[in-house]
Amino acid sequence: MKNVICKKIYLELRTPGNGDFVADIDRILQALKPEYGAVQISIETIKLSYKLLRDFDWKLTVTLVQKGFAWEIVNLERGNTSDKNFAYAADLGSTTVVMQLIDLNTGNILCEESGVNHQVRFGEDILSRIVYVKDDDAHLREIQQCTLLNFIELMDKIQTVTGISPDKCGTFIIGGNTTMIHFLLGIDPWFIFYTPYTPAFNRTGFFVGREIGLPFNGLVYCFPSKANYLGGDIISGLLASKMYEQSELALYMDIGTNGEMLLGNNEFLISAAGAAGPALEGGISKQGMRAKAGAVDSVQIVQNQLQITTIENAKPVGICGSGIVDLLAGMLLEGWIDYSGRFIPGRSERILMRDGEYVIVYAWEYESALNEDLIFSQADILRFMDTKAAANTMVAFLVDALGITPDKIQRVYLAGAFGTYINIESGITIGLYPDLPRERFVQMGNGSIKGAYKLLKDADQLLVVEDLISSIIYLSLAEATDFLNKMSAAKFLPHTDFSLYPTVIEKIKSRKHLESSSH
Repeated sequence: MKNVICKKIYLELRTPGNGDFVADIDRILQALKPEYGAVQISIETIKLSYKLLRDFDWKLTVTLVQKGFAWEIVNLERGNTSDKNFAYAADLGSTTVVMQLIDLNTGNILCEESGVNHQVRFGEDILSRIVYVKDDDAHLREIQQCTLLNFIELMDKIQTVTGISPDKCGTFIIGGNTTMIHFLLGIDPWFIFYTPYTPAFNRTGFFVGREIGLPFNGLVYCFPSKANYLGGDIISGLLASKMYEQSELALYMDIGTNGEMLLGNNEFLISAAGAAGPALEGGISKQGMRAKAGAVDSVQIVQNQLQITTIENAKPVGICGSGIVDLLAGMLLEGWIDYSGRFIPGRSERILMRDGEYVIVYAWEYESALNEDLIFSQADILRFMDTKAAANTMVAFLVDALGITPDKIQRVYLAGAFGTYINIESGITIGLYPDLPRERFVQMGNGSIKGAYKLLKDADQLLVVEDLISSIIYLSLAEATDFLNKMSAAKFLPHTDFSLYPTVIEKIKSRKHLESSSH
């Protein structure tokens, strides 16, 4: 792996004395210059390491980080430690934070740990957190400390598993949305969500981890954002997808707390993004939940009988995003709900009236870990339809901007936790995804951390990132005149325009045909 972003170089230097008056640090810089040019070193790094130099016998290992325009020394160690070259990659999600330790000599991921973002205690949705810190420095410091704690805890977990401590790592690459990176640096993100809807900054460049309170002497790099809703996590995922290198027209979809979409190829990239809401993490329902043990993650309705599976086969305690999508798709195909998402009473013994509204019982009291019926209500469905409509409309908006029809999309990259676990067939059935041949869909997993890993392995990708940022055309949904009309058209299953969903309508027709022939 010749072009890694962080290198460890072993040096055996001539000892000073006998008329050789070159300063210690200059001696190191001169040795590196032929291959690495004008290498930089900060005053902080000199202060941390200058006392060690005389004990080294002038045999030492230098840790270098490529900052795009120059290499910087971030650590000096006694002897030859070049066989131990480690770095971190992370996805700073608004709900979940994921971190990897990578061996840069082999490219192997040595460990991956994740946890729920500590910011969640200030609100499940990002807007609550933004309002919490507005014009309040104490609250802003509090949420910054929470953000840092995510990484400190994950570094500790990784060290427990691998024995490798943060001071053995030279660099740390982070993908996160625009608001998350503002919080990480202790910068108020109010204007991301309020006029003029522009972030305070898009780029952090490289900075020392200790500057913001991480127990880490190496350099931190956050993927730059393009706009308020189009964050570094999406730029990182775009890098991982390679769709900007291909001639085929591709769509990149990451639906989570926000919905972010990119459409393009190696000639152009257009994007749109906006709030999608917490629906996809099950946050719309009283018994909705994140994907963890006991969450209903898949639902099938076969011959009018509902069957569920749960994560870790635990007794059900609630339903997560992939389960909700399956449930709605199954109920639509089985005729338990109509195109508007409303229950059709009498279609199943599981459709009951509770507290003045219809609900579906997806797990009976005796099956559930909570010893109560687990339900998804009419109000839950209608809230979910808003999220589904938002995602559908963003895609329609981009397709219209190009003046094409959805069938011209040759590849669809589904990123993020939701895109990883959702059943593609169910997603198409309810109109969350366009009705395209199924082999065009790629479930790429966590695009944000994959892009961070790619950048660690190849420093040249720093230039690619800057090219992507300058070439993406960001279309503001606020200026889309017919956005609300499109939204209301998409608040049906799969859509008010049936011609957009031929395979789904075919399935519904064949079910109705079976029903009528059985009577």
